This record gives sequence, C-alpha cells and structure tokens, in this order.
Amino acid sequence: MMRSWLQSAIGLTITSIVLFGCFVLFAVLLATRSHPSPYQEEQATVSDTVRVYRNSFGIPHIVGRTIDDVVFAQGVAHAQDRLWQMDVWRRVGRGTLAEVLGEEAVPVDAFMRSIDIAGIARQNMRAVDKRTMRLLEAYCRGVNTYIERNTEDLPFEFDALGYTPAPWTPEDCLIVGRALAFEVSLAFWSDLVFAQIAQKRGPGSEAMFIPRSDVGPFVLDSSSRRADTSRLLSSATGVPKSEHMMMQDDHVSAMLLTIRGVRSKLGMSGSGFGSNCWAVRSEDGGTSLANDPHLSVSMPPKWYQIHLSAPGFNVIGMSLPGIPFVVSGRNDQVAWGFTNTMIDDVDYVIERVDPKNANYYFEGSNTRVKFRYRRDTLKIRGRADSLIDLRFTNRSCVVSDYHLLRTPSVITKTPRTMSTTLLNRTCLTLRWTARYKSDEITALYNINRSKSFSDVVSAVSTWGAPTLTFSVASKDGGIGTVIAGFLPRRGSANPRLPIPTDVAGADWSGVQSATALGTVKNPSRGFVASANNPVSSNSQTYISSVYEPSSRIQRIYELLSIYRSPTARDHQVMQLDIVSPYARAMCQRLIPVLRKGTSRYGEIEQRALTALAKWDGTQASLDPAATIYAVFLQRMLWNTFQDELGPQLYDDWALVSNLPLRKLDDVINEPTAQVWDDVTTNQREDLAWIAIRSFIEAVSELRERFDNEDIQTWDFGRVHTVTFPHLFGDHPLMRPVMNQGPFEISGSQTTIQSSEWSIGNPYATRVAASMRVVSMLRDSIQYSVVPGGSSGQPLSAHYADQLQLWLKGGYVRLPVQATPDVSFRLYHVFVP
Repeated sequence: MMRSWLQSAIGLTITSIVLFGCFVLFAVLLATRSHPSPYQEEQATVSDTVRVYRNSFGIPHIVGRTIDDVVFAQGVAHAQDRLWQMDVWRRVGRGTLAEVLGEEAVPVDAFMRSIDIAGIARQNMRAVDKRTMRLLEAYCRGVNTYIERNTEDLPFEFDALGYTPAPWTPEDCLIVGRALAFEVSLAFWSDLVFAQIAQKRGPGSEAMFIPRSDVGPFVLDSSSRRADTSRLLSSATGVPKSEHMMMQDDHVSAMLLTIRGVRSKLGMSGSGFGSNCWAVRSEDGGTSLANDPHLSVSMPPKWYQIHLSAPGFNVIGMSLPGIPFVVSGRNDQVAWGFTNTMIDDVDYVIERVDPKNANYYFEGSNTRVKFRYRRDTLKIRGRADSLIDLRFTNRSCVVSDYHLLRTPSVITKTPRTMSTTLLNRTCLTLRWTARYKSDEITALYNINRSKSFSDVVSAVSTWGAPTLTFSVASKDGGIGTVIAGFLPRRGSANPRLPIPTDVAGADWSGVQSATALGTVKNPSRGFVASANNPVSSNSQTYISSVYEPSSRIQRIYELLSIYRSPTARDHQVMQLDIVSPYARAMCQRLIPVLRKGTSRYGEIEQRALTALAKWDGTQASLDPAATIYAVFLQRMLWNTFQDELGPQLYDDWALVSNLPLRKLDDVINEPTAQVWDDVTTNQREDLAWIAIRSFIEAVSELRERFDNEDIQTWDFGRVHTVTFPHLFGDHPLMRPVMNQGPFEISGSQTTIQSSEWSIGNPYATRVAASMRVVSMLRDSIQYSVVPGGSSGQPLSAHYADQLQLWLKGGYVRLPVQATPDVSFRLYHVFVP
C-alpha cells in the first residue's frame, strides 16, 4: 500500500513537473514570439531594397536607398521591439488607458483628456510641412506593416490584456512627443504647491520657499556671478490681489492630489528630469560631445539605439519609440545632445463662474461668456462605457472639473464632501506652452541632416515643446549651445501663482521663441555645457524657479578644466562621476557647527562625525560616510522646513526635490535666518540647534536601520538602490521577470551620475540617466548605453543585456560608417 501511494505520489509529481514545464514552455513561446529572427525577406511599400542589420545587442542599423524607405524600416524596428511601450504612451496622451487597464486608470484618462494632448496633436498636424508628413506616413506604414503581419505574434502584453493595437498614425507620433513634454514639466506641480503655501500661510509667504535662481554658471554665458532677478518679478509681485485669488484652496489641493496620482500611475515618480550635456573643442581642434538625460527609471528604457543610413543621410544615436529619426546622436558632420531647460511652462488660470448660471464664465471686467462643451466617451475594461463632459474657456479645457474633490462615480469610489460654494464660483484652466502650434518632427529631421551649428540653430526654429537646451559639436571644430522651444509671454501676474482673470493685463499674451535668448558659439574656455542650470544672467524674461542645484554644472566645469582634450574614455568617466560639490560645500559649512555639539554626542556620534569630517563628497555605494551624509541631509531638510509647512504640504513641496535642496543652500550661510526657528517651540532656534539635532537623529536612525553601531558597515549602497519597474511589475508573480533590481547604486541628484531619490520617501532611486552617449567627431565609433536593452520583451536576450554595462560604467561600441561592419548580421530585407 505504501509502495502504491509512493508510486502515485511520484506519478503526480512527475505529472505536475511535466505540466509546469509545458506551461513554462508555452509562456516562453508566448513571451518571445515577437522577437526578431535572422534572416527574413518580405515585400513592403518601399521604393527599393531596405536592409536591417543587428549587432549582438540587437541594435539595428538600417540601410536603404531613400530616407523614406529607411524611416519605414525604423517604424518596423520600433514596433518589433517596443510596440507595447509605444501603445502605452499613445494611450497616455489620448486618455484611453482605462480601455485596456480597467477602472483604476479612469482618473488618469479623465485628467489627460482635460489637458487635451490629442487635441494639441490634431492642431499641430496642420503645421507639419508636406515633406515631413510624407516621412511620418512612411514611418507609420512601417509600424502598421509589423502590426498587420504579426497579429498572432504581438508582444505578450497585448495577449495578457486581450486586445490588438490600433493602426499607428502621424497624429500618434505627435502625441508621444507631447506626452513627453507633460512628463518633464515640473510647473504642473510646482505652481500648485506655491499657490497652496500662499493660501495656507498668507499672501507672499510662498517667497520664503522659492529658491534663488541667480546662481551661475549660466548656460548662455560664462559668468558665475549672481544675476539681478528682482526686476523680473517686481511687477508680478505687485499685482493687485484678486478676490478670486483667495477662493482657490479646494481647487489647488485637489489638483495636487490629482496630478500626484496621475504621475504615480504613469511611473513619473521623480522630479529631477534634468540631463547633462557638454561639447568640447580640444586643443588640437577636434570636437566631441557627451549627453545623458535623466528620466524616471523604467523597463523598457525610454530610448532606443538606432543607425539610419541612406545616400546623403547617415545618423546614429538615440531614438524615441513612436517617433521617427534620432533625438540625441550624430551624423558625419555634427553631434548634438540636449538637456531640459527647466522653464516654467505652465500657469493655472482662475476662471470666474457665473453664480447665477454655471454655463457661463466672466472674462475681463465681467464680460459674460458661455462655456464650450464637448462630450467624450471613456471606454473602461470590464464595465460599461462612461460619458464625461469637458467644458472649455478661451484658454483651455477646465482641468479642475476632473480632480478628486468633485468625485463623480467615474473618477473615484471614495466619497468626499464637495465644497459647493467654491467649486461653483471658480474653476481652473491653464496656459501651457505645449498648447501652441509647433513642428518638432520637422525640427528633428533637419537636425539629423545638419552640417554645422548654424544649421542646428535654423532647424530648431520650428521646435515648441518641451523647451530643450541643445549643445552641438561639429567636425569643422565648432561648438555651441542654443535653446529650442517656447517661452511664455507673461502678463503682470506672479508667474508662480494662478492668474486672476479679473486683473487687466495679468494673463499671457502668447509665446515667444527661446532662440531669442541668444546662443553661445566657440567660447574661449573651449567647451559649452548645460545641466539644468539657469539660462542667463542677463535675461529680461522670467524663465523658471525650478532649476536643478548648481552642483552638477560646477563639477562639469571642474572636470573640463582638467580634461582640456578629453578622450572618449574621459567623457565616460565624467558621466560616471559621483563627487558632489553640493555635499562637499554642505559639509564644509556644517562640520564646524556640528563640532559645537560634541558634549551631546556619544561614542557612535563621535565616530560618525569623524567619518563625515574626512569625507570628500564622493557618494560611492561602498562609502559609509556617504550614508551618514544622506540621512543627515534628510533630517536637516525636515527639521528646517517641515514645521513651517506641516507634513503634507512639506511633502508636496519636496516632491520637486530641487526646491528644498536649493533653498537649504540659500540659507546655509545665514545662521540666524527665520527659517531655522522651530515654530512649534517657544524658544528661538538657529542653524546650530537644527544641525546638531538633525545629526543626532540621523545617527540614531542609522543605528536602527543597520541594527549595529559599526559605522564601517553602513555602506551607502545598502540604502541607496535602483529598481527598473515594468508596468506589469507590481504583480507579485510577474515582478521577478518584469522588473530589474534592486541594485546598489552610487551618486545622488547633485552628482553628474545622477540618481535622485524622493525626499519624502528616501533612498530608492526614482530618476537616473535614461541613456548615455559619447560622440568623438574625428572617431569612427559612437559609444552609448541604455539601462536595459533594445527589446521590450522580458524574456528576450536583449531586454536587459545592457543593464550591467550601464550599472558598471560600460558602453556599446557602434561604428558610425554607413556600411555595417562585421559586428552586424543581416536580419530583415524589405523589397518593393
């Protein structure tokens, strides 16, 4: 009997193993069926033969006889490797995520419909010239060729959610671009935070929490002096106070809640959406360029390496799936890269609703105007469709109609009490530079074809949003920087607060081209650089309050004064640099202050202080002093600012992490400044009191976190990690396959190798280098790497095959010549 039971058990076990093996095999086949395989030849709508080669990392080099044919094949390659990623971004922009993800995505869709990215794209379609439209159509034919011929072999996410993607259109390309503009715009958030501070603490109080923006180095000049910015805000701060400025509290707090939720659901969890870019003219006349934009960490990566070659057109670099051409890269004559200019590109507008008839609002001095209405259908997976009514003023859709305080059932299941008086008397619309007509696709095409810096300056004349700082190196020995995009033409309203419509001249009068700020070309110092630092010391236009700390640009200047003729490896080492001038300066200022508190320290605090005093600001993953500094900084920020703001408003303010970091830097040399006083106590505190308290709290926190008093074991990498999440990665069964990490990581938001954590939820990295590129114009090789791989398919060999390179400072060598070398293998041939 025992033998029979054992045999049955063994048989059951074997059956289970076989069934499990079959399931795994099926899952692998399902999840890998869209992977490219060599050699395929097929007919397509091309004018001549197009060949797609790939190297050992799956990076494509496309060779054709015309640019149209090459762009067609780029569409195929993007779809083959990143179709799910493309479709998600299209759905984000169109507000159709709930159609495939269900009710959870409804608030995202409702909000995205209200900012009307799809409407902006339709408007911009009219600005696209015929040549560019022809190329967009070729790209879309490529994407759709892949979809049509692989309906049974699409990426597994489509099967998991049970749908087939709609055909790709030129409008979708524009939507992807505008969705990126939304992601990198911090003013959607910061303006609401400043408004809420003013509402909670009184008019003008927000100024106490706005850092100075007058610290160089500046992008468009070589000065490191402070600029006189008082003239830019004097008229704004003197605007008469509208009664409706005081009626916005529910709107502001609700919009903060909504945007936080939207950004969280879309994986836009960070705020340091910056970048580094520098171009160098060496002493021998050679030029080079390095670029590493910083975006939210994700799988797959945002960028896709590609090489496009046709007669008279040979370009290699980083492309954005869903859009043709190369965004950061080089051709045979020039290399270019970009950083976020960090402009304040959004202002909310307080619209006055007619209390007698909510179908009307007031313009100017009580001119009554009727809202325009548009009914939209929200398709929701697993439940009936829902209708939403969007109402529009002359500025935009009313974005506050779809915040969480209104709580229609389509938005949230959580009951809330609506502030009927306020929400019936006012509403919020917005001004956003991305709402104005522009043509980024034509700009990209012309940049890709440029032969000189002046060509790039001409090319960006049609660029609108997001506003970017382009740096350029040319083979003829030239280097330069130009700002591309729109700047608001603001009225008299405070640019950090909502615009009142009952104050004459307060509103925007349109936009202007950022190229009007000027350019930098061939400066005597031998390099140009940008790292989200202030644009100019001489600008007559208010540009931003949300620049990044000057730490990265200071370090770039330090290193480029050493590397006068940098090699490719010198550039790579710079991109991986983890020395923080910000941390170094903080320690130089605070160590003497902390030594005043030695009578309050125990042995472990003494040892921690000794380690911190010896530290040089290198935020290495194996360095315990970097850990002590990071936790000490967190406590300093909390103890300095939280008492004035309260926990929730502090968290909202600190979500844009450059605000508290820069504000702390502003006041660190003012030991008796008002901000050091703890308003919850009766006595008057100063810098020393806050610093010593924060240091003691930091050591206590670390002792508890590591469960020991041996500070040599407090490695920074044990608390500071990075995980690259997939959209499906929240599911516990899928997480091990979809997500990559956690990995220990060095650096911080103030190092060139940026790895920003949330100040409200430290220390996991939420923003990092989304790619790294190095181009030497006299070299035949471009060096690049992404934090993942070319494929978006989790079981592909190319899903994460570059990730360890990215983590450890490696790069992929990519030949620049138009003819693929022996490292590439022919994968796909398209014939007429």
